Amino acid sequence: MTSSYDLFRKLDRRPLGKQAFSVGFMLKAPYFATVRPWVLDMRPHRGEVKIRKRRGVQNHIGTVHAIAVANGMEAAMGLLAEATTPRGMRWIPKGIRLDYLAKVTTDVRCVAETDPADWDQEPPFEVQVRCTGIIDDGSEVVRGTIPIWVTAKSSSKGASPTASSAQEKVPATA
Repeated sequence: MTSSYDLFRKLDRRPLGKQAFSVGFMLKAPYFATVRPWVLDMRPHRGEVKIRKRRGVQNHIGTVHAIAVANGMEAAMGLLAEATTPRGMRWIPKGIRLDYLAKVTTDVRCVAETDPADWDQEPPFEVQVRCTGIIDDGSEVVRGTIPIWVTAKSSSKGASPTASSAQEKVPATA
């Protein structure tokens, strides 16, 4: 459990708490502000955001752009990873694999899930985060996985690896 998860649990019980957390989430990871994810759920093994169908995320045919949905999936995965990664460990995404099953014609809920057994390993290890995109009528429109690499945090206090050194430690996928 991490501090962002602790904060979500505190705010979730308060009026406008999810809205406040959603804004903070976008400030912490500014790129996600492009899709304005509304955080619906954050807990171990589950993250969920909603992406509203609005002009800023639509493509030329008036549906939610595939990459906007991918951004929502990555946001949901990040919530899950922050709530699930044990203390003393860190995570980094390795990629994303998505299948677009149908047009995204409404708002879309992006859900990320894992099982406890996925995390029952000694670091370093990989976790396959399952992702789905669900529109208002309950139809699944996007399905995929986001592999994340979980490692022990550096023992030097306050030290954080650079993106390039962290990338070098991530094994290539087949």
